[in-house]
Amino acid sequence: MTAPESAPAPSRRQRRIIVLLVTPLVVLFGGAWYAMYGWPESYGREPPPEMLRRIAAHNQDAYRVLDLGPVLKPRSGPEDPAKHHSSNSASTGECYPDGLEAMEDEPLDGVYNIHHSWTAVRKDGSGVRAAFGRLEHHLAANGWEVDWSESINKQHFGVIASKDGYQLSIDWDADFKEVTGFGRSPCARFPDRSQERAYRPADHYEAPDRQLTPPDLVPSRP
Repeated sequence: MTAPESAPAPSRRQRRIIVLLVTPLVVLFGGAWYAMYGWPESYGREPPPEMLRRIAAHNQDAYRVLDLGPVLKPRSGPEDPAKHHSSNSASTGECYPDGLEAMEDEPLDGVYNIHHSWTAVRKDGSGVRAAFGRLEHHLAANGWEVDWSESINKQHFGVIASKDGYQLSIDWDADFKEVTGFGRSPCARFPDRSQERAYRPADHYEAPDRQLTPPDLVPSRP
């Protein structure tokens, strides 16, 4: 009985081909894993009041251009969407990773953004459409990317704008006769754990120890 013949060792050319085929796969899957777990996203360390000041300045500029409501005094904490009255409030929000890491759908540890919302109640809709056209032109002229949205019946419309990570969404609701605004800041990292515990409660149903109070929003003609 003859012994089985051993397989010949791969030649140098075959080894090169194997390396050329395998290396891109290793790089691809290794890079995907590292993007998900190994690349920390870069966020500047900023205290929440400073990020609120920045997004509130953009909302103030939009409110001044619209010139549709009274002076909106601030209120601490998030606003109750079920209540229809003039309001001006702010709170911290959660940030999620970009790219492949986002598939985990978990908020980033120690990272936040600021939500600044306001509502101006009006007696009627006179002058509202012209004011929104003025706002759309103003934002576009100042470097914002602006989209116009409008319902089929033309009763609800608004602008959505973004610039340098800041986002504004301002709408008119004819049913409630309300102009509503929502601003969101870019993500930032809490300067330290004490500020994170103070401004973001562990339980979302609890009020934070430190409330974020936005400045007054003032129209062009107060």
